[in-house]
Amino acid sequence: NIIRCITEDRHGNLWFATQGGGVSRYDGKSFTDFTTDQGLASNEIWSIAEDKNGNLWFGAANEGVSRYDGTSFTTFTTEHGLAHNAVRGITGDSGGNLWFGTEGGGVSRFDGSSFITFTMEHGLAQNDVRSIAEDRNGNLWFSTNGGGISRFDGESFTTFTTAQGLPSNVVWSIEEDISGNLWFGTG
Repeated sequence: NIIRCITEDRHGNLWFATQGGGVSRYDGKSFTDFTTDQGLASNEIWSIAEDKNGNLWFGAANEGVSRYDGTSFTTFTTEHGLAHNAVRGITGDSGGNLWFGTEGGGVSRFDGSSFITFTMEHGLAQNDVRSIAEDRNGNLWFSTNGGGISRFDGESFTTFTTAQGLPSNVVWSIEEDISGNLWFGTG
């Protein structure tokens, strides 16, 4: 009964990430549950995103990220190049890449064949990334658990903290509104 994330896929199905029960798909009439029994990496899921090909990606608490192609699951972990196996946020960018925010490993970009990781060494505010959003100008925004917000323009990071007006450096969520304003949910 603890829901971490809800996503609607391109077919209008709702997907619910749960803490301990895997994921549930609601087609408007009934629920279908997916767990480790069907190949999901973990039954504790924190994030969901759909890629440009219609695959669904599920970020697990400590077991990496699972891709669901409508038939089966494929799991990616640090062994495949993912920054860390605790995946807290996932988003796709306008270039077709997927971005995975991890708990302690920074953020990994997946181009469909390999991972590239960005960390504090590259200018990221903190390596504990909770959510990711792309704004209408193509900038990526990363919320962190104590380091504020990082904006990535494709070349470098800029950090925003309480010193620039955030009410807290613990930031859980990011959303852009219809006017182009960015909203940050903080601790």
